[in-house]
Amino acid sequence: MAKLLIFDFDGTIADTKAVYYKSIESELRKFGFAQKRIGQAIDLGLSLRKTLGSLGLGFISRWLLHRRIIRNVEKYSAEIKKCKDVDSIKTIDKEKIIVTNSLKEFVVPILRHLKIRKYFKEVYGADDFSDKTKFVSDYLKKNKINKKDCFYVGDRVADVKLARKVGCVSVIICGKCAWNSRSELVRARPDFLIEDIFDLKKII
Repeated sequence: MAKLLIFDFDGTIADTKAVYYKSIESELRKFGFAQKRIGQAIDLGLSLRKTLGSLGLGFISRWLLHRRIIRNVEKYSAEIKKCKDVDSIKTIDKEKIIVTNSLKEFVVPILRHLKIRKYFKEVYGADDFSDKTKFVSDYLKKNKINKKDCFYVGDRVADVKLARKVGCVSVIICGKCAWNSRSELVRARPDFLIEDIFDLKKII
């Protein structure tokens, strides 16, 4: 039985995919990157800094691009909506936190705007860690939570891999907000594959 639910943010709580792709692509096109290459880099599921690093960009270019992209994302933030049935989180009587590769300064205002910040005990963003997998593992140790009692809720193949490395239970949402296709998620073989957050209550 789950004692802790760790939620990803992008594609799990908020429908941010279109905003991120639009913001990242518009800047990387200026550096001559093709759309396919940009999509491949984003689909790795890394933080924005590591995504830019995977493209072979130098430090100064990465720093400038990071600032521009975040600025663009913030500009489009009013377009961001909740993923399906996110409000059902309030009926789940378990400790809940968010761990995301997005910056906390971007995530928290959106959670407040969507009126769901109060349902999460803590929010951790890319500004809190350099390695998400290590952060989750260390968090469980620090709080003396058995990894088998932790359910990691995400929407990407990268989330399945993270949960597997940590040793916690992977719950992957394959709804329309997800950053990976259903077929990709099925091939990744998560512990549970559900349609939306409402279905969480059936497995915890």
